[in-house]
Amino acid sequence: MRQVLLREVRMSLGFDETAPPGVGKRQNARRVPLDERASVLLSVHTEFSTVEAIWRQFEKTADCFAFQGFDFLETWYEHIGVRDNFEIQIVVAWDISAKPLMILPLGIETSGFVRSLTWLGKGVADYNAPLLAPGFTDRVAPGEFSRVWDDIVAALPSHDLIELLYQPAEIERQANPFMELATELNASGAHMTMLGVDFDAYYKEKRNAKARSHLRNRRKKLEALGEIAFVQPDTEEELYLSIEKLVELKTASLNAMGAKNFLMQPGYESFYTSLATKLTNIGGVHVSHLEVGGEYVAGIWGLVHKQRFYYLLASYDGPTYGSYKPGVQALVETMRWATGQGIKTFDFTVGDESYKSKWCEIHIDLHNHLAAKTFRGSIALLKTRLFLSAKRKIKQTPVLWDSFTKLRSRFLAR
Repeated sequence: MRQVLLREVRMSLGFDETAPPGVGKRQNARRVPLDERASVLLSVHTEFSTVEAIWRQFEKTADCFAFQGFDFLETWYEHIGVRDNFEIQIVVAWDISAKPLMILPLGIETSGFVRSLTWLGKGVADYNAPLLAPGFTDRVAPGEFSRVWDDIVAALPSHDLIELLYQPAEIERQANPFMELATELNASGAHMTMLGVDFDAYYKEKRNAKARSHLRNRRKKLEALGEIAFVQPDTEEELYLSIEKLVELKTASLNAMGAKNFLMQPGYESFYTSLATKLTNIGGVHVSHLEVGGEYVAGIWGLVHKQRFYYLLASYDGPTYGSYKPGVQALVETMRWATGQGIKTFDFTVGDESYKSKWCEIHIDLHNHLAAKTFRGSIALLKTRLFLSAKRKIKQTPVLWDSFTKLRSRFLAR
């Protein structure tokens, strides 16, 4: 682990000390002479083990998303990140009383000759952001983060490109400080809904009488085929089998659309299984499926964090049961379960699929921060911007997106 004291950033935090004494003594910090009181001390960690205790304690009270949990990102690295040439560069920003202000789960990814600074969790994290201490903006006032960020970048190993994608403007109750940097809208937004305390009342408000009647009729037809059960696996073996079947159905669905099948990339299926094994018993991961006559017809994999459900992986057996709307049936059962657990927010996460508008009253814009640090990075940045711009244009133009998905399905379906 390396640790670096920030060059002077003149933010009056109201402390008398010039550095967090415990941090400096423990970790062999390199110190930089300061004219006035120092504001922030940075520690840069290249292994999860060196920051685990701090992170686990900090995330209990920090404003953050489920995707920035220690278990989530360590498991991602073990199964995916280590295969994709990621160098861990986790930054902890401390105030001068040795209390963490912010944790930034960063990494450097090498692709060809280009080294890119990105958020950890690439490929599985729908929202990227730092973890913030309560009252972060009381310590780092609005408008001052850009100077802190310059020093953070300077403290990290050399890289060609900064590519920070899928960043919400708010992190729980606080403004995301990365919005102070130059940003561009991501091609996709995200959607969520507030459940309330009575699911039946919520459901009646969201779906009109015709839609509710239609789904009831489909459910009756499913019941005619066999007993319907909403199943949450009790044992590790049942958990593995449920996820395995979900991945099988999701793979078939993606292949039929001609879409990229991320689940077949090395490490992805094992990531979802391993994280579920770690967190299901403590309520951090939700795995469930709908059975009809003992047959698996639809499944869901999601995260639960701070009274918020993240709806992440879902699929159903379309060829056999598609006409009965099993995916919607499973979704309704999951939302009913979530309401019963006291979950307040049901987050449909990234993607602008039309069905989300039937449930969600909240839309979230996501932002990208891109910057070149070298000439090589400038060339890569130009390519990245052209790609992301075209992607956003297609996704945000209904006619273009409809044409794209039809062509993709026609020529790339497997």
